[in-house]
Amino acid sequence: MHTTMVPVSMLVQCTANNFASASLLVVYKPEEHKSAEHYQKLYSAFSFIETEEPLTLLEKEKASYLLGENLTLTCYCPLSGVTTPYLTFHFHTLEDAYTYTRLYPNPAIDLPRLIKEDAKLLAEGKLVAFPTETVYGLGGDATNEEAVRGIFAAKERPFFDPLIVHIAELSQLDGLVAEVSDQAKALMEQFWPGPLTLVMKKHPQVADIVTAGSETVAVRMPANPLALALIKASGKPIAAPSANRFGYTSPTTAEHVREQLSGRISAILDGGACTVGIESTVLALHTPIPTILRPGKIGCEELKPLLGEVAMAKQAGPTDTKMESPGLLESHYAPTTPLYLVDDVRQYQGCEDVGVLLSEDIGVSFKGPVAYISEDKDNEKAAMRLYWAIRKLDSMGLRFMVCSLLPEQGIGVAINNRLRKAATKKAQPSC
Repeated sequence: MHTTMVPVSMLVQCTANNFASASLLVVYKPEEHKSAEHYQKLYSAFSFIETEEPLTLLEKEKASYLLGENLTLTCYCPLSGVTTPYLTFHFHTLEDAYTYTRLYPNPAIDLPRLIKEDAKLLAEGKLVAFPTETVYGLGGDATNEEAVRGIFAAKERPFFDPLIVHIAELSQLDGLVAEVSDQAKALMEQFWPGPLTLVMKKHPQVADIVTAGSETVAVRMPANPLALALIKASGKPIAAPSANRFGYTSPTTAEHVREQLSGRISAILDGGACTVGIESTVLALHTPIPTILRPGKIGCEELKPLLGEVAMAKQAGPTDTKMESPGLLESHYAPTTPLYLVDDVRQYQGCEDVGVLLSEDIGVSFKGPVAYISEDKDNEKAAMRLYWAIRKLDSMGLRFMVCSLLPEQGIGVAINNRLRKAATKKAQPSC
């Protein structure tokens, strides 16, 4: 290995509390040489080293992060309650990845310290935004009514819209749900931790403010190591809707949270970009037939082998004020710039003040800005990028933006659900 060949302090200068080596390195596997070379050309501030054993280099604290394809950074950071000592962070831009290494030059020390501090805030009834695999959540102690009230105030959220309670281990279901059915156990074993929220009969001690007065409570276990470590360290079940102002586009990066909630909450735990990118599937188990109240990554195809018949709930109307789940309102997830769903975006190719969301390269040159949620009809990638791309166009002062629906298959069902809710209901304008 040739660590001495890498210029000192090209990437990050360390404090006395960090590595004695005085510089941090991003390492990469030899087979990813072209990717690393490409990233370094785009962002020369990165300092790279090639090695056959990058994980060993991380564990021995000779380097800080392992570069992966598709803008991922892996670090060595053992956390309580997390099975692997390696954490992988995803990013939408190279600049975001570089910034993360500057903010947390020694992740094995920096991140556990932040988790401990943020968990203390949660235990004290304060609000902390944190990453999950779906979107960033705004967390508060679900057993503390004042903390829960603070969530509604920070988001300007109506009290008729219930919250999802997040847990880190199954023992936390005690005092949350009246009972765990065999169906629920099977789903938890198959899909938890993961983007599946289960709606079950609530335990009497769950406050009505959490459930909007309903006799059911929505619970899930997120598949994000920082989230699990934070919830476990707090010692509390955490109520956590999306960490944004009510009705607007959900946040999938820490910066998104800062844009809307800065000054309203106590802390933001930064975990890079969310990997799923849209909110969890919400499944009601107290109904005669298990019913999807909100579609997400886990759909009917995945659920039917365990449950048999699965129903889809009807969309809530504009005057409905009793909800069993968040995300049921007719209009939600909306940007400030009007979004129109159109059959063919090419009719707007000559409009300089119209943004275009694309899920594939259609071979057309647009005068207005274009944001790709996917370049090749990859619905998983489209979900991860959806809110990020909408927010990107929303920040440009455009007249409006346009997008076409995706095929109603797999996670495309959930993406279309979010697009329909985010879209304006006004008549489609011309260029």
